[in-house]
Amino acid sequence: MEADPQEPRGSSEILFRVFPLALLAGAVLAPLHGWAAYRAELAAGAGARRAGFEAFALAERWPELLAEAVVAGVVGALALVFLAGRGATIGRVVFGLFVALLAAGAFATGLPAGPLEHPPGLRPEALGAAAGAVLLMFALSRVGFGGPLGLFLGVAAAAGAVHFGRSAAARVEPGQPVRAVLVDVVAEPDRIDVVSAPPDAPPAHDILAPAVDTQTDTGDKPSLILAPPSTVEFVVPPEANGARLVAAAGADLSTVRAYSEGLDVTYRVLVGDELRWETTFEHRPEKVGPGRFDASHMQWRHLEGEDGTRGLVVRAGERVRLETAFAPGIDAARFDAKKLKLGFGGVALVREGRIPRAIASPERPNILVVVMDTQRQDRLGCYGYDRPVSPNVDALSERGVRFADAYATSSWTWPSTASLMTGLPPDAHGVVGAQACTLSQRFTTLAEALQREGYTTAVFSGNPIVEPSRGFDQGVETFRVEPGSRFVKSDELVPPVLDWIDAHASLRFFLYLQLVDPHTPHAPHPEEAARLELPPQPADWPKRGVEGLSRTDTLSDETLEYLDGLYDASVATGDRWVGEILARLEANGLTDRTVVVFTADHGEELFDHGGLGHGHALWSELVRTPLVMAGPGVPVGDARVGAVSNRFLAPTLARIGGTSLPGVPGALDLLENAPPGEAWFTTSKGKWGDARYQELQGLRRGAYTVHWRVTAAPPGEAARADLRIFDVLAHPEQSDDLASVREAEARELAVDLGALREAAAELKPAVVPGAGAGGRAKLSDIGYTAHDRGN
Repeated sequence: MEADPQEPRGSSEILFRVFPLALLAGAVLAPLHGWAAYRAELAAGAGARRAGFEAFALAERWPELLAEAVVAGVVGALALVFLAGRGATIGRVVFGLFVALLAAGAFATGLPAGPLEHPPGLRPEALGAAAGAVLLMFALSRVGFGGPLGLFLGVAAAAGAVHFGRSAAARVEPGQPVRAVLVDVVAEPDRIDVVSAPPDAPPAHDILAPAVDTQTDTGDKPSLILAPPSTVEFVVPPEANGARLVAAAGADLSTVRAYSEGLDVTYRVLVGDELRWETTFEHRPEKVGPGRFDASHMQWRHLEGEDGTRGLVVRAGERVRLETAFAPGIDAARFDAKKLKLGFGGVALVREGRIPRAIASPERPNILVVVMDTQRQDRLGCYGYDRPVSPNVDALSERGVRFADAYATSSWTWPSTASLMTGLPPDAHGVVGAQACTLSQRFTTLAEALQREGYTTAVFSGNPIVEPSRGFDQGVETFRVEPGSRFVKSDELVPPVLDWIDAHASLRFFLYLQLVDPHTPHAPHPEEAARLELPPQPADWPKRGVEGLSRTDTLSDETLEYLDGLYDASVATGDRWVGEILARLEANGLTDRTVVVFTADHGEELFDHGGLGHGHALWSELVRTPLVMAGPGVPVGDARVGAVSNRFLAPTLARIGGTSLPGVPGALDLLENAPPGEAWFTTSKGKWGDARYQELQGLRRGAYTVHWRVTAAPPGEAARADLRIFDVLAHPEQSDDLASVREAEARELAVDLGALREAAAELKPAVVPGAGAGGRAKLSDIGYTAHDRGN
């Protein structure tokens, strides 16, 4: 067989033949392989959403995919050229087979994108792509695709492929929606100028809640209270040019009930002299039962532009005026202005847009944070517990770092969760109790920081008070929490989490889980209860379960044993579901690209110091929490000794995600720095002797832990009765108060606590809204107001 006369002989001719074909191979193979992978995902039943994310991951990695295809094309083109001497047909067949294998995904390895690590195999879609590539390459080689023109066309084709990939990425996944609050008008009273108001009811900042109804848009909102007739105004600052003014008009449930016979109010928004929005609210809800109203009439009315979109576009320097007035025909004399709690909720200047998504790699991994609500540190095997309650967390600890002496910032959920999300101590973020429980939008949360780096963000919460209305949704694209006051256990919460992981496995994600299995009411998995040999329920067990034990004067040994076993079985249930989550990461090939954190928002007292529950004290069983990290970049089998606060998780994880958290005092990277040997914690719901709802401050430093009941006296002059100090190295159970013999040390630590409080207070927002009618009803339903048990 004679050689093809078109085959080149010299090195320059080989250059002009090999590289045009190689570039063209990449330009052709990249889209063909992406298309085949996408079709294979759909055929495998992944669903359009997952397949779309896979296609996006392919498109995002288009330059790498193209480079891989070009390298393979070089090999194939060389085979074509050098085998041509033995017969052009043989060379082309070899090259064609090579191209066919590439198009079928057989050589697609080594790139950190989902389908590239899981080639689609020899499915019909892949074989069709292979056949098309073979025919095209064969035809081009026959017409002599070479020379300078061929090289130019090859470069153009490769550049076109890159552009195609980027365009495909934008079409498949335009990015995740983001909402940046530029000015929180409600939280910044200094921006507001009062134009007019009733003399006995000046504008105020408070919570409005039109109804106690979780199924309608009537929830708590931080609001400007404007008893009619009132007018306030503010100027749009330069940084908010082109932003949207968002707000909603409404009246609080207390006002609606007080004047249910009729209260018609007109709400207006003017920008400059132009009336941009107006509504008249007829506050006449229909009564449907004792103390119950039809909430559909009481929903918030949101500002809308002429195009129907929520919010009004404003420009820098414009003066925005908010007005309330009685509707025509209403006799203002009938109303007490001080009782008219109504106005505009959620007033803010925001900018909305989309941020491109990214995909994970070992250098920029996914981040999964599991917060096991009410999890004591000393009830886990990796912390020395002798019962097999936590095999999955123990295994996680073995392949990562365990912090032996980690502390939460509080002994109950709201303050501690706010710290986990911001890196701030409670005295800085201000979320400390029912009167101040809404996380300010002025702080940057971990989710916000990671979202800006392309992370797809989600929160799944089984705790009903970790919810969007408290500001915990900042930077979160997907937030799942059940409306109402029910604690959702992991058997109900985690299956949707597993589905979410499956659907987003191709993306770089931040996933925050608040699991509640150790929290009352306990509902351990039957298999875990049987495995741990939970004893039968004793005859004197209260009908209300654990919630009824605080009223029991004497408890039998059987009751205490059952309580202990019930908690352990609940811990084991949580661990069981952690294992399911870790297994799902493994099944999706994400273990080596995901940093996993296991911690808790607080612990639980089980009569260790005569009490039950949490929030009421600062004992070690309440504030000492597990803290385990594992994944790429995390040392393996490491145990860090020394006190540390788990609030430093936020700046640590931000650094892992390629960013930082601004404004975090004393920010510490848990992986790059040694534990400082100090941790600060607090509660506003403390019990001290017979006194309740006391502010308690605690500091662990070195061998000592001090508890200080904050009083009117300066910390250096605190009475001995307001101080406790324990040597936790000698007596970790904190059974011996040494205040009488270590008074000087106790006072010194109290002085340091006072300094910490003062420094943190400088960061605290001027306004930290509390719970409205809806929030208070939820707290009451879960036992906060009745039993001071914490949440």
